[in-house]
Amino acid sequence: MCAFANMPQEGIIVLGVSERQGFAVTGVDNPSKLEKSIVSVNRNAVDPAPQLRFFHIPVDSKDVVIVEVVPLLPAAKPARFEGIPYLRQADGDYVMNPNDLRMLALSALTESEQPEFDFKILPGTDTAVLDQEVLQNYVSTIRQSRTRISKIDDDDRLLQMTNVCDSEGNLRLAGLYALGFLPQSTEPALGATAAVRLSREEGGGRNRNLTEIEGPLPAMLEEGMNWIRRNSSTTSKYNSQGNLVDTPEFPPTAIREVLANALVHRDLGPSLDVGKKVEIRITDHALIVKNPGGLRGLSLDQLESRTLTKAAVNQRLYEIARYIRMPDGGRVIEGEGGGIQEILVSAREARLPKPRFINTGVDFTVIFRRGSRFTPEEDAWLAGLGIELDPTSEDLLVTLRSHGPLSIAKILQIYLLMSEKSCATMLDSLSRTGLIERENEIIRLANTDEEVSKPNNESFSDLAALGKNVPTVFAVLADGEFTVRELQEITKLSDGQVRYALAPLLERKIVRMNGGQGSRKTTYSLREDLESEAARSW
Repeated sequence: MCAFANMPQEGIIVLGVSERQGFAVTGVDNPSKLEKSIVSVNRNAVDPAPQLRFFHIPVDSKDVVIVEVVPLLPAAKPARFEGIPYLRQADGDYVMNPNDLRMLALSALTESEQPEFDFKILPGTDTAVLDQEVLQNYVSTIRQSRTRISKIDDDDRLLQMTNVCDSEGNLRLAGLYALGFLPQSTEPALGATAAVRLSREEGGGRNRNLTEIEGPLPAMLEEGMNWIRRNSSTTSKYNSQGNLVDTPEFPPTAIREVLANALVHRDLGPSLDVGKKVEIRITDHALIVKNPGGLRGLSLDQLESRTLTKAAVNQRLYEIARYIRMPDGGRVIEGEGGGIQEILVSAREARLPKPRFINTGVDFTVIFRRGSRFTPEEDAWLAGLGIELDPTSEDLLVTLRSHGPLSIAKILQIYLLMSEKSCATMLDSLSRTGLIERENEIIRLANTDEEVSKPNNESFSDLAALGKNVPTVFAVLADGEFTVRELQEITKLSDGQVRYALAPLLERKIVRMNGGQGSRKTTYSLREDLESEAARSW
């Protein structure tokens, strides 16, 4: 509870499910008594105590208790358990160090109070320590891109106006980091480390191919991408033209975006003092990229939404990076806030699982899981279709199989960056193969009676057995399609109560989710074939 209270978003504790037994539902004996005990521990041992929300869910005639821990306001952090502050990391809690506490203190400041670390002057430095090739490329690009800057003929004046250096010629931290030949000679933590983590079975040490990545931003970005390519798999496949091509395990577009974000949006304050660098790690199961410093000015929900979001942690560094070009002519960063969408689309097209984004407030992590996007059973079902399909078509078929019919509007919401024309082409192709059926604007899987499990006939009368608030949410959904927030407003239930009422309805495929997991714009509705029956029942 203490660790979750110090996180940027809510934490969930599930009681009555055994991880050791493969997440089997074991239940709890006395939910009310357990709830009182947890409240007592929270009030007496955690200071300041976070708000707790409790939900009781009957599963297979057993009681499961859900505890939702509401994070403290930034100014109230850190929470301490028996005097010790904790933070959630991966699947465990760890004691916060002084640097973590400094990061929390900074997050409590208003935007105008935030220190401008990238604007810091570095006395005794000058443009002689910059990478001259990268510098000239930057000067040329920014002159071509910005009309007002193009009127400045003096390079020194231009560098001052764009925050590379001050009026005395001393470099600012942003200028050194972005353009320096070896910024790490001044600030050793302005770099990255990369390593392959070995499993215990492999032995011979914990890491392989440990590499220090140094230099200006474009050099570090290029070296990081090359390291990942060398240390991950490559598959040779025949493309549609009949040519044998090598396909990297992790899509270069997504990797480039993730690494650029980690380098540009990393913390340049407290973490530099303790030597924290950007970390790139490859394990048997995943590629992991972590940078010091959490999100600032936006939430994880906003990060993954369709709306383009820009919230630069280091505003001057960000502006400089917009005009730096890679050796291949590509941009270091896009600068329009659409990079996360590109990561999600690239992962899907590479048939990889959806990347996971983790924000602890003191660092930010992106995890690309290795392997197929689908379960073994879904992979076997797709293979059994006997038709060569593109990744997005495969994903759509699996979604239709799992969640039932979708409107074309919902399909466009699910598949970011897909134009209406591209969507129509995909649907026409799937229709010609006989895999889908189209009725007006609704798309369904052809011959799917056996694919989508139907609720039992007693479902409408026995909804209360699924949870106290399930009938209430079901009754609202009988009237149409709603977001979680809209369901809250209508039912007067909390966010957690609505979500826990939706869970058993989704599991039994009585309700379908229209949109992405975690998006505030995602809506919920009854499966189409149940709507008329629900209307009669309610």
